[in-house]
Amino acid sequence: MNSLLQLKYAVEVEKTGSISKAAENLFMNQPNLSKAIRELEDDVGVAIFDRTARGVVPTEKGREFLGYARSILSQVAEMEALYRPADDHRLKFDLCAPRAGYISRAFAAFTASLGPDADICFSYRESGPMRAIKSVSNEITRFGVVRYPLAYEPYFLGEFAERSLTYEVVRTFPRAVLIGRGHPLAGIEKIAAADLEPFTEILYGDWSVPSLPVSEARQLAQTQENKKTVSVFERASQMELLASIPGAYSLVPPEPQSVWNCFNLLQKPCDLPQNECRDVLIFRAGYRKTKQDRLFLEKLKNSAAANDIL
Repeated sequence: MNSLLQLKYAVEVEKTGSISKAAENLFMNQPNLSKAIRELEDDVGVAIFDRTARGVVPTEKGREFLGYARSILSQVAEMEALYRPADDHRLKFDLCAPRAGYISRAFAAFTASLGPDADICFSYRESGPMRAIKSVSNEITRFGVVRYPLAYEPYFLGEFAERSLTYEVVRTFPRAVLIGRGHPLAGIEKIAAADLEPFTEILYGDWSVPSLPVSEARQLAQTQENKKTVSVFERASQMELLASIPGAYSLVPPEPQSVWNCFNLLQKPCDLPQNECRDVLIFRAGYRKTKQDRLFLEKLKNSAAANDIL
């Protein structure tokens, strides 16, 4: 059995007596719900439902199983209620994403568009790709934005498929080089890989790749071992180190130069191998977006389009 979600699916099918009606209530499509029920029956080793011309009815063993399922879901609901605010009528939205100016600006625009009187309970977490994937697949957050080098896209798409996640491309971009105004490369119009070899790279965030073959993982690790690097997981530290370490640089998604002016930093286009990256929005397969979800996605794509400046 994969999750409590399967129990919720089965109980909803029992309540409605119909796969199609249950799918509608669960905001998912009928084939995905049918597949989830079949997988649940395979996992427990019994047929939970009989499919008849009049609808779907529990088998004898199914009724016994569903009784346990309802009990488990009820206990989980009681446990969650201990930590849930009393007012449960607020608009809810949650997102797990990499640190990116265009994403935070989209989130701010989305929130502002709801008006000052909107009763909201929103969550915005910044994280690396694997944490975002796990957060969405484990139902901690509804949406995630995953960033990965385009060269490794097959591995990420495989991870999405394995975890029953759907994705939409938000933005594809070449990374830029971020340096201090006094950096030796500040006068170069477009920076090449060879130009960066003598300098220290400030690595920000998590760039792990799922299911990478051992040979490629070793090659990736060796590439980093041959460079002078400092790894950080907090944006303020990244900015501080760029300003403090002579010759330091970071590879970053393009932003308007005005974003970096307050840190006294310069953004430069660069010509590096495998430099294209992609941001994709992920969510669970079969999930039907609400009106608010669609509004956020519109704001996100508009912000991404306005941010493609290199």
